[in-house]
Amino acid sequence: MTYKIEYSGGHCKNYAHSREDLLEWLTVLEDEIISDIRKIHKDGTSTSVLERYKKYIKAGNRK
Repeated sequence: MTYKIEYSGGHCKNYAHSREDLLEWLTVLEDEIISDIRKIHKDGTSTSVLERYKKYIKAGNRK
């Protein structure tokens, strides 16, 4: 599963290729304001999973 992490007002993004990779990116991006985390499905569609992962985002960098 691939996840797209959008931050800095949507101007920057990173991709995580597993849940573990996503959690590691959230640690690395602790000083950034995360605007969205999207799960990209095999058919190309995506859904927001920001609510699910808010508990892993430090309170200071939530939008």
